[in-house]
Amino acid sequence: MSNPVSSLYLHFPFCRHLCNYCDFYKKVPTDRTNDLAGFHEYMESAAVEHEKLMKTNGCSWAPLKTLYIGGGTPSLWGSEGSAFLQSLLKKHHITIAPDCEFTLEVNPGSWDKESLALWEKAGVNRYSLGIQSLQKEAIKYLDRVHSIEDVYETLQFFKDKKANFSMDFMLGLPYSQEMKRDVIGELKKALEYNPSHFSVYILTVKDNYTHYKALPSEEWIEDEFMKVAEFLKSEGFVHYEVSNFAKSGFESKHNLNYWKSESVAAIGPSATGFLKEERLRYKWKTKEAKVELEALDEEAFRLEQVYMAMRSFEGVSPSWFKDESVFLGLVDKWNKHGWAALENDGKVRLTSRGYLLLDSLMNDLFSLKLL
Repeated sequence: MSNPVSSLYLHFPFCRHLCNYCDFYKKVPTDRTNDLAGFHEYMESAAVEHEKLMKTNGCSWAPLKTLYIGGGTPSLWGSEGSAFLQSLLKKHHITIAPDCEFTLEVNPGSWDKESLALWEKAGVNRYSLGIQSLQKEAIKYLDRVHSIEDVYETLQFFKDKKANFSMDFMLGLPYSQEMKRDVIGELKKALEYNPSHFSVYILTVKDNYTHYKALPSEEWIEDEFMKVAEFLKSEGFVHYEVSNFAKSGFESKHNLNYWKSESVAAIGPSATGFLKEERLRYKWKTKEAKVELEALDEEAFRLEQVYMAMRSFEGVSPSWFKDESVFLGLVDKWNKHGWAALENDGKVRLTSRGYLLLDSLMNDLFSLKLL
């Protein structure tokens, strides 16, 4: 088989409401039937274009080991979505491996039992829930369209069905410092619903953000991040990537492919894919089913590979660097500060505090020109 690709990301761009902080490509449908038909037309064309892109670059589909539908709010795609996707995959001879990790993003207040049952028939076996906070006020300031009641109804539903699900959680929220947000209290409550995974993001916005002046200090955010990291680790979760914590064995296989710099195909408006053997990144345009291509040279690919490995428990090997002894000297400095460690398998991995300082540590590394 030519270069096999076994991971696929699909982007569903519709939301009930555009939250004031979110910078993913999305839109609110004005006429659901017509807008969905237009999206399906886009996806049909994009799948044909993608086929050409794969062939041109010597790639072919292997049975999918990971399939991830993100957005937007994919749970709004409903029963039409599961039927359309199955038809699209069949038409392009894309099969789903028996052990495929198939993730669907779901937002509180934007799902129903019937369509989720159809998604599960299509193969969905993992969910990513856009919870963000269990604090009523925080949901309001984040401009989320769902209520706290929707949040608890969603969590109870997925707990009752013993689903494998991740929860998105946000730190550094507006007014959290003034209100003395008890993020550990929220996480303790969240754990009652038995999630297998948490994605914990620090809110990042531009200076024109509505609540920009109400954002907490950097010190508050750092303290919040470290408290969360230590708490989740004490509860048996592995801090396996800057923003991600999982029970052992429940790490996101799909996202790990990004952090290992493996091939991940992508289809959908604004979606970004990567073909490893060709060092080719591509991004879909939003108005037409065409891609913009970016070929990485060997140096750019190596830099990216190091950056991605450093941000996860993959870690980096000293042998990747021109001068191992200089690199290990830098690691020794990081280790003294509690930012990184050279572990028994010979890999260097960052600690939770190191993850917090990732960008400045990478600047340290790149300044030595070791790659």
